[in-house]
Amino acid sequence: MKKICFFILFLAQVFSTSGYVKSKNRVDILSANPIQETIGPSTSILNDYIFGQHLKFKSSLMNEEKNVFLSLPDSYKSKSDFYPVCYILDGKSYFEPFTGVVKYLSLYEMIPEMIVVAIESGDRLKEFTYTKANEKTGQWPTSGGADSFRKFLSDELIPYIDSSYRTHPFRIIVGHSLAGLFAVETLTRHPHLFQATIALSPSLYWNQYEWLKNTEIFLKKHEVLKHFLLISGETKEMEQTDLIEKLKELVLKKAPKEFFYDYKCFPDENHISVALPALFYDLKKLFQGWQFPGEAWETGPDNIKTHFQSLSERYGFSVPVTEEFVNGHAFHGLRRHNAPDEAIKLFEFCLTLYPNSDTAYEGLGEAYERKEMKEKAKKFYQKALEFNPNNENALNQLKKLNSKK
Repeated sequence: MKKICFFILFLAQVFSTSGYVKSKNRVDILSANPIQETIGPSTSILNDYIFGQHLKFKSSLMNEEKNVFLSLPDSYKSKSDFYPVCYILDGKSYFEPFTGVVKYLSLYEMIPEMIVVAIESGDRLKEFTYTKANEKTGQWPTSGGADSFRKFLSDELIPYIDSSYRTHPFRIIVGHSLAGLFAVETLTRHPHLFQATIALSPSLYWNQYEWLKNTEIFLKKHEVLKHFLLISGETKEMEQTDLIEKLKELVLKKAPKEFFYDYKCFPDENHISVALPALFYDLKKLFQGWQFPGEAWETGPDNIKTHFQSLSERYGFSVPVTEEFVNGHAFHGLRRHNAPDEAIKLFEFCLTLYPNSDTAYEGLGEAYERKEMKEKAKKFYQKALEFNPNNENALNQLKKLNSKK
């Protein structure tokens, strides 16, 4: 137990002193315009890459100023879509690497695009433990203040994010170590605050695993609870392994309907190194089935509608069939597989959802041109240009068709 207590103190020191960024402008998107610098005889230009925003949030509940780091999806400015929100604890350490995982997975449509909100921790023992350390755990006088931090999240930060940005009612909390303990205990005490909990090597041993008793009571209280709980770790100790097995049995026997639980062990990692691969795995597991199965140009519109409807039902927020998705798959079938008839079905389906899609009309023009139906192709190219006179492909193809006798 002395080793555990020392390790908790060591982690608290690491997280409170670890550096975050080298460049002020890199985080604070509002602080200055991108800097341009000329280097060498080739007059190359260097521009700052803006990774996110830095918010200084004055909390009246905690009576302190909290540093909050925020990253918006790449499509946020160009679309009017709403997005799930991923709340990351220990944000000073994890904002950049965890945001990178989110952006990578969403880029390849394995998970949805998300707003990332990372909160810098203060006194980790105070903020992440709901109960005071008992005699067996050791002397940790500041422990037991997690409810104050939870109220900061529920009553101040989350309402601010929801009112300031286009958010879906689907919130994920991600915590590592003591922050993972906080995430799990928050689920048992306030189950509707977040819709998914990701705990990375959580410090579940706190006060001799008393959270497990609360978990059993929590599971008995709810007949139905749509929630995703994902725990991962690296432990090889029998005590921890037995605990995870007890939790698994408890969930299997007493979990409410629609409650999802998953545990993954990474035996080749340690307590620190496990965080990144575990998050990668847990996000993929949380959104398993998000990526469309197979080739949409082959399966057709009905399967597309079914897929997106099932996602909406599973996650509890509307997941629309996007214009880019339908047109992208239609062009893939048309250009890579020479399947004009299948592509036409998707382009026509797109126009039922997005009647002003110049890209869909352009695609119809290209598909009918491949079928050597030139007059029909012209008609659709012209229609594409009505909605977007700057559609270069439609313009060029129409010119070529008109020049032919």
